[in-house]
Amino acid sequence: MKVSLSWLNDFVDISGIEVFELAERLTMSGLEIEGVDKLEAAENVVTAAVKKVEKHPNADKLSVCEVSDGENVYNVVCGADNVAEGQIIPFAKVGAVLPGGFKIKKAKLRGVESFGMICSAAELNLEEKSDGIMPLPEDTPVNKDINEVLGLGDYVLDISITPNRADCLSVRGVAREVAALYSRKMKKTSYQIKSDKSLNASDYSYVKVTDEEKCPVYLGRIIKDVTIKPSPLWMQNRLRAVGVRPINNIVDITNYIMFEYGQPLHTFDLREIEGGIIVRTAKPGEKIMTLDGKERLLDESMLVIADESKPIGIAGVMGGEYSGIHDDTKDVFLECAYFKPENIRMTARKLGLQTDSSYRYERGIDRVNTLSMVDYAASLLKENADGSVADGVLSNDYKEYVPLSVNAEVDKINKLLGTEISEKEMAKILEELGFGVKTKQGELTVEVPPYRIDIERWQDLAEEVARIYGYNNIEATVPRLSADSVPPESFLKKAKNIKSSLKTLGFNEVINYSFMSERYLSRFDKKDNFVKLLNPISEDMDTLRTYVFPGVVAAAKQNINQGFKNIRLFEIAKTFINRNESIPEQLSGLAFCATSSFFPLSWNTGSRVDTFYYMKGVLDNLLKSFKINAEYEKNEKYDFLHPGKSAEVKVGSKGYGFIGQLHPNIAEEEDIQEDLYLCEIHLEKLINEKVKGDFHYEKFSVYPFVYKDLSVMVDNTVNAGDLLEYIKNFGPLVYDAVIYDIYQGDKIGENKLSLTFRIFYSALDRTLTDEETNKILEEIIEGLTEKYSAELR
Repeated sequence: MKVSLSWLNDFVDISGIEVFELAERLTMSGLEIEGVDKLEAAENVVTAAVKKVEKHPNADKLSVCEVSDGENVYNVVCGADNVAEGQIIPFAKVGAVLPGGFKIKKAKLRGVESFGMICSAAELNLEEKSDGIMPLPEDTPVNKDINEVLGLGDYVLDISITPNRADCLSVRGVAREVAALYSRKMKKTSYQIKSDKSLNASDYSYVKVTDEEKCPVYLGRIIKDVTIKPSPLWMQNRLRAVGVRPINNIVDITNYIMFEYGQPLHTFDLREIEGGIIVRTAKPGEKIMTLDGKERLLDESMLVIADESKPIGIAGVMGGEYSGIHDDTKDVFLECAYFKPENIRMTARKLGLQTDSSYRYERGIDRVNTLSMVDYAASLLKENADGSVADGVLSNDYKEYVPLSVNAEVDKINKLLGTEISEKEMAKILEELGFGVKTKQGELTVEVPPYRIDIERWQDLAEEVARIYGYNNIEATVPRLSADSVPPESFLKKAKNIKSSLKTLGFNEVINYSFMSERYLSRFDKKDNFVKLLNPISEDMDTLRTYVFPGVVAAAKQNINQGFKNIRLFEIAKTFINRNESIPEQLSGLAFCATSSFFPLSWNTGSRVDTFYYMKGVLDNLLKSFKINAEYEKNEKYDFLHPGKSAEVKVGSKGYGFIGQLHPNIAEEEDIQEDLYLCEIHLEKLINEKVKGDFHYEKFSVYPFVYKDLSVMVDNTVNAGDLLEYIKNFGPLVYDAVIYDIYQGDKIGENKLSLTFRIFYSALDRTLTDEETNKILEEIIEGLTEKYSAELR
């Protein structure tokens, strides 16, 4: 929001206040000043009249003009197409300095001398780009300093308005803040509207609102026989100062009032309205061509302004192209309304269309002020467009606004703020902000003005008192904390320990949004499980995640694309699953991932560890700290994983997650150039259900163990883990067993697999002999042959 000081001065006297001191005071009160800009003044530039225009004798695109400042006549060469005799223009004399430091010198252009320059708006730093010179209104006196005429040299405050302070999205709203900060009275402003009694507004149109929940107040006025022309120079100056390019008197007046009072307005060409104005919800599939020349598809949640046959505007957002103001418009329908903020916000986001109008409507405007703004706008149209205002205001049957009353105790406010502000001073602060205040024995009864929609409770009033009193005047104190703190929730404490463990193992934590695109999430889960957002931030964030790992995969992809291929990432976060109940099931999951090149590049890197087993080792490390013993079964459940390099994680008979490589097809579709291994477990379920493995102490032997190797050949459909488990549990003298070699190739035949086991033997009371261990080995071979059709190699 930009506010010029000269405009601000119309509402509150700011004389004697230095601009940067004002900026600091406003910032400390909650209106952050992002910048203080100065409309740079020009030197030796005056208004002048173009007396004569002739074609340049040596150049087709140049003109030779005679320019008079009322005292002297100057010969000036001009290259603009729009220069014409009789114009009043900004004239930079020889020696003039334009904004930006450009100096005007005597010049000779294609053989003709030029004594000065006719300026464009861009050359005076009023616009970024101009198509020609800047003609001034015909009644502008000559030989006037251009700074005075165009308001150059004025300061403009660029204010960042927080979403709750919609009342400050206007010059008047900021003036109220300044008046309260400096204890100055607001200036009284007035206008007069004279309607033509011979013209009755209801003879030309009508207003009908079919959805008064979305549109509580809709007002219209008819202005006949307007003349489309440039708006007065003072209005153009103010609009340019706040970053708005003047268009014509009709459009400029609506923009001017919006910035001055925060009330969006819209004007329709009355001849384009069939019958009257109907405010209704859009029909399914209805379309409208908006003023920006784009066709918009509407739905039944959106509010439209329509006539009897078609929509002519999107309520509170943008008008229709065909019903807008044209160069030959004669009769105008002026709209002034209050729309429900939530509906305008939703409509603007669905259409991806935010305008100055929707920006104000969706935050909430002063609905009471709407009644006076329709008359104020009509008076300006009469004054500056030569129109006749038809008698009567067209409106719906709106309900009168009932102001909110909030009670607050002085002692409670002081206790909350840590201050000792008197009742009288609190009342004064609130009254200067426009609140109605009654006091009685330390209690304030405050009537909230309609423009302060952010005030709902006494704590809001306390904030208002603190802002104006000055946060810098409130002494900083250390808050009292109870010695007995609430112990952290058990799950959160365990999750914190897991995070620490993963960081120790070289993993980096990522934090992702809870929502993602339906398209992306569909790669990993069924749509039946999805929870869709009714009002998503964007199309790429319309669905709540059902797994944690898709966000981790996206983060890994981004890092890989940036050249960081040694990826180890993790996240602990909530998942949301649709169970066809009122609220989705919410559980915390742990997901982590690693690429095959997870170890940094180094000359002394050892032999490569298979990434699947590295990930399995990480998970075992984490679970064992909770005395949970996981088992890994062949994956037949998760389609997004590589079928030959993945497993389901089970504890007891229940599945709690998965581990494995991202399916190559998905990796290719997502353009992930590295083999990415994933793991996700239902952490909250696992911990809260207190799943325990068979952890217990076993006495170990003090005698040396003996090991022997066994190589067998089996079909490649046999699960090697089953053979290993059979060997480990063969008998009390088998201490342990591991697979330490696997071979598959032409030498052993197609679809065959060679496995080599190292079997460790031990007894508690003696060292075992070869005879004992050989006998056990023979029995193991017989069992493997009978149970798994294994052949000894």
